[in-house]
Amino acid sequence: MRALLAAVAAVAITGSLTAAASPPDDDLWLADHLARTTSGKQALVHLRAFERIADENGGQRATATPGFAASARYVTEQLTAAGYQVKSQTVPYRQFVFDAESGQETAPHARTIRTLMLDGSPVTPKGGLTAPLVFAPVKADGTSGCTAADYDGLPVRGAIVLAPRSSCGYANQQKVIAGLGGRAMLMYLPVPDPENIYRLHVFTPSDFTIPSATISPEQAGQLSTDAAQHPITFHLELRGHVADKKTVNLFAETRGGSADHIVMAGAHLDSVPEGPGIDDNASSVAALLETAKRLAPFQNRVRDKVRFAFWGAEEQVDVGSDYYVEHLSSAEKAAIDLYENFELIASPNFARFLIDGNVPEAPGSATVTKVFEQYFTRAGLPFKTEPVTGVGSDQAPFVTAGIAVGGMDMGTIGLKTPEEAAMFGGQAGQQYDHCYHQTCDRVANLSLQALDENVPVIAWTIGRFAMNTSDVR
Repeated sequence: MRALLAAVAAVAITGSLTAAASPPDDDLWLADHLARTTSGKQALVHLRAFERIADENGGQRATATPGFAASARYVTEQLTAAGYQVKSQTVPYRQFVFDAESGQETAPHARTIRTLMLDGSPVTPKGGLTAPLVFAPVKADGTSGCTAADYDGLPVRGAIVLAPRSSCGYANQQKVIAGLGGRAMLMYLPVPDPENIYRLHVFTPSDFTIPSATISPEQAGQLSTDAAQHPITFHLELRGHVADKKTVNLFAETRGGSADHIVMAGAHLDSVPEGPGIDDNASSVAALLETAKRLAPFQNRVRDKVRFAFWGAEEQVDVGSDYYVEHLSSAEKAAIDLYENFELIASPNFARFLIDGNVPEAPGSATVTKVFEQYFTRAGLPFKTEPVTGVGSDQAPFVTAGIAVGGMDMGTIGLKTPEEAAMFGGQAGQQYDHCYHQTCDRVANLSLQALDENVPVIAWTIGRFAMNTSDVR
């Protein structure tokens, strides 16, 4: 029924043009055709292929791993079969490699605690460190451990401190602990799914002076229960090093269309090492693959060139897209009229977020967002806007370069509000995607409704801009 409703919505805003028909003399014929012929069902075939790739490669498709290499081959084969010439860009970068990350409660009980070292964290000595475990007081306002006063009366000096992630930011929480003489920080994210554990990034290395890692809320609760019986002694080993790595970006573009006016659409191809990355972000990759295949017969009819991008190492913080934009000449940047970015388009408890067009540093972004809004309004599908920084992703370097951006995501780690539940359905107070960056980010976790609704709009906006970017320039 969901697929039928999505198909009806697509037909309601499209015509009956077929690939063999002569296009009408207007700017929407290609957009309407692509929306009508590109579906979530087709994208699902690719998603199952990416899941098989992950299963065959240790449960992941992270950059610089065999799973990513197999994903890149799959994308290349699909695009080549559709008639595109695929270009690969090698991207050198530096990656933090984890040599040891382990935690054990040694007293009053013997308990192994799964720990994920922060990417770029300071390290413990080889063999680790053993120290008392101190708990940051949990405050209802979400500011636990944000000031030194929060630890008044607690023996932080020489201890490992366990705290919930707070609104002041984990870098600030770490500074407070280090300033009080703490030896290390453990952190958990207070999310509704207590078994979830998330690896965090050290964005500014100079801010961190003590080893830091995350654990799950569930294991934090177990430690708290043990601490009620007896003071806890904890052993922690966190070690890693920086290594030179390489990844690739993949590109395919239409043969036709003005090379002076390029429409780019992209999604990152890599997963995190902790999971297969099907919603994040194979869902968007699959939508772009299907759009490219449906667009292929019209490559020589587009007015403006369309360039599809599949980024490497986004999970290492936009490495592939940063490299690409940084290595464009001024003329090459000027030729890109807009960039559309897509993330997590099938989150199971989804809300539909569009990038807010209010991006002064990237003129034309408001027009890109209005085009998305036009589709959803005509299709009767609800949406919200969020700041361009709402989801940190590959649109960021394009904004810095002054290129108009747009795009959408269906939500990640955040909690759905009651207002959003009324708009989109689903459960208020639960994460948009409880499998975000987890091993359960698989096909079975996806919202097929969201996939069915969102794949056509991706195709429609690309087709619309392929025939007219004059209002963005």
